[in-house]
Amino acid sequence: MSSMKSPKAVWFGTAALTPYILMKTYWAFGGIAGRPAGDLAASMRANGAPEALVWLEQHGIDFTVLGALGGVLLLTALTRPWGERLPRWTLLVLGWPGAVALTPYGLATMIAAAAGFTVGDAEGWSPWVGYVGGLAFAGLGLSLALCTRSYQRRTRPPAVLAHA
Repeated sequence: MSSMKSPKAVWFGTAALTPYILMKTYWAFGGIAGRPAGDLAASMRANGAPEALVWLEQHGIDFTVLGALGGVLLLTALTRPWGERLPRWTLLVLGWPGAVALTPYGLATMIAAAAGFTVGDAEGWSPWVGYVGGLAFAGLGLSLALCTRSYQRRTRPPAVLAHA
């Protein structure tokens, strides 16, 4: 089973996430372009966010960046030989729901930004943040769909292959 599959999908997903990670890194170092005025950590706390997420925000770490990095790791696991040594169900349980949730959310975010609407608690954010975030979510979702499909086919148990 061995060779890497869907390398273009991994690069596409990583490329789609890059502006998002750069934007969040800029914010972590104190940049304010695109962000609403005010204390985001305090706003998160007021809206009932878990204290762990508030703590991360207070220390310049956006939890969504950790998710994006996890997404890149998942894409890599789905396409590298070492990923085939992991329990198959684990990668499928992460890959398919991620693809199904992130793709439409990313597309909706970009459409909402283009139409001048906000998504979720995005009040006060610059529209370009919606484009960057939407591209990241949709790009990661589509890449997960392609890579998960390839992984599922490559790692199908032999008995299933005989009936296909």
